[in-house]
Amino acid sequence: MHFLKGTLGVKQSTTNWAVLRECRHEPLQFFWFRSAVKLFNSMLNTNSDTLRRVVQAYLNLQPRSSACWTAQLLSAFQGLRGCESYVRAVQTGHAIPMQELTADLKHRMRGVWRDAELVDPNTHNNKLATYFSRNERMPINVPRYLHLDLSKHVMRNISRFRLRAHTLKVEAATWHEDGSAYVTNVLVKMNMFRTRCMLF
Repeated sequence: MHFLKGTLGVKQSTTNWAVLRECRHEPLQFFWFRSAVKLFNSMLNTNSDTLRRVVQAYLNLQPRSSACWTAQLLSAFQGLRGCESYVRAVQTGHAIPMQELTADLKHRMRGVWRDAELVDPNTHNNKLATYFSRNERMPINVPRYLHLDLSKHVMRNISRFRLRAHTLKVEAATWHEDGSAYVTNVLVKMNMFRTRCMLF
């Protein structure tokens, strides 16, 4: 996250979910979990009798110990749409379909955006909701401005506006009624810049 925020030029307190979506990255947990399941599948298909016996021993140990890795793997399936089928596959020693699991993991990761969609950014000071409302029609690809040869100053300002990672003066003003005029003026100027440059 430090690298992504540094590339965008935004402060480290910027919302992680918004930064990941802006850069079109999945959270590291997504790749860790998928790799763990791939490892489990590969151990089931191994030519090593010793490794197969080790896997079977862990499967037998799972009901009695929550500390073994098979029990932790089953616990990680909780909340996925295909949780029951994944748990059954592990308990019976069958491979888990990676395509279905990947789709399930992405669906769970995007739950934060489904929640943000239900929040009105005009009545709630919610940065994720604001980001989603501004960029809900985003293409799948990385935003165009990230491909352009822009100065760090311009890149930083565009990223700040899109991610609502403004300076302290703007952030403080959003929490006070007497600062609404200042914030409105800033947003109007940034929208004019966005329309003219067509960078987003």
